Amino acid sequence: MVFDGLAIFNGIFELLGVIFLIFIALGILILLTAIILSYFLVKKDRLIFPKLFLYIMDNFYSILLKIFLLVGTEDTFYKIGLDFYNKYYYDKFKKAKNKVLILPHCLRDLKCPAKLGADGIQCVFCGKCPLGDIIKTAKENNYDVYVVPGSTFLKRILKEKRPDGVFGVACYSDAFHGMNYLSRKSIATQSQPLLKDGCINTSVDVEELLRRLKDNNKKK
Repeated sequence: MVFDGLAIFNGIFELLGVIFLIFIALGILILLTAIILSYFLVKKDRLIFPKLFLYIMDNFYSILLKIFLLVGTEDTFYKIGLDFYNKYYYDKFKKAKNKVLILPHCLRDLKCPAKLGADGIQCVFCGKCPLGDIIKTAKENNYDVYVVPGSTFLKRILKEKRPDGVFGVACYSDAFHGMNYLSRKSIATQSQPLLKDGCINTSVDVEELLRRLKDNNKKK
């Protein structure tokens, strides 16, 4: 009788274990479905349960990434995240009164004569890279512009300038983590990913970036 009782007890635990694994599998499936569905809806300029998805993306993106890697790539996940943040904060960003544009120093030409100062790289508009044209257009549209060599500058800029809108240009990974950081601080954010990343000689779609800088400054 004792052995029968133990067998029943073990059987119950095995059943509970199976049920638990089923719930985990269903949870993963639901999250994957939500991510994929959200991606296609974002592409169609539609957001489903935006505040709920924002909360999940802000606080549990590392878990979402691990799950997403079961069916996709890391870059694809970051693209989905960037598209979502750009769509979610689009209207709020346009209404921001104190906007800054953060540009990566890797867009500079290898022979760039600009020097590093307290507020980042001080462009001299030599024409060797696209930064000069980008900076001019940004300033014409009421952005404070910073060409920075790292995230430390961004945190100092946020502390000193207290912007209510931040537009960043970076590789997919850095852009996503930057937007995630800003979103958790309730700062409206936009981003433009680099076409070619790396530490030097990177590139960005300048025409698209200039268009967005102008568009995001238009008042409805």
